[in-house]
Amino acid sequence: MPLFDERDHQLAYHDFALVYDEMMQGIDYPSWVDYVLKLYEKYAPPEMAGTAILDLACGTGSFLALLQEKGWQVTGVDRSPSMLALADEKLRAGKGPYRLLEQDLRRVEVGEKFPLITCLCDSLNYLLSPHHLREALERVYEHLLPGGVFIADLNSPFKFREILGDNTYTAVFENSAYIWVNFFDPASGRCRMELDFFQRYQGELFRHFKEVHWQQLYQPEEIEELATKVGFSFVESFGAFTFQPATPTDERIFYLLSR
Repeated sequence: MPLFDERDHQLAYHDFALVYDEMMQGIDYPSWVDYVLKLYEKYAPPEMAGTAILDLACGTGSFLALLQEKGWQVTGVDRSPSMLALADEKLRAGKGPYRLLEQDLRRVEVGEKFPLITCLCDSLNYLLSPHHLREALERVYEHLLPGGVFIADLNSPFKFREILGDNTYTAVFENSAYIWVNFFDPASGRCRMELDFFQRYQGELFRHFKEVHWQQLYQPEEIEELATKVGFSFVESFGAFTFQPATPTDERIFYLLSR
């Protein structure tokens, strides 16, 4: 397996922002919003008031834009300035207050506590050690109101082994394309993703750029143990977009942590 390069890891999602929305057009963001809000309504205490949300690793802001339309006060955090620039365009076009901050998940400092915090689309898998994951969870805990909930999803062990694995994927869109090559090390649980992107520049001319992404496999019991050590009073997990426990073949697991 290729060696880990911190610089590659830090630059992930830099140029990807240029083609991200087109490549993610198949994601049903309204369904994500509905599911997150149903979890929040089900597990937040009845006295929990307020419609303010902090979304970590917010990307280009598609999720936040939909919540903004529903009247939520939205705050997004991401470490990619190019992603945040696109998020700003979307949220500026909407109605309602918003904030966008360029910060690392392990160093989040917003100066406010929230009833709901989210971190979606397997963003926590980009934290490559239990220590780094715990640092991020500690920042979440400090930014939650008492009784507030944190909702996040991670790629499952099954997905790392069977879907990502050492597989190669390709896709072509109207104005972009990618070649995606994975290298998965079962011993460490770490997956290196080499992504070659092609963006339409002019006519049939395409710009090529490359990014290397790294993700870490976490077992559900690891997440639960870390969350408990941080101080969360309630930890639950679900198969993606259900209210049932995850099965061994689920590709994505949602976690709900309550302060």
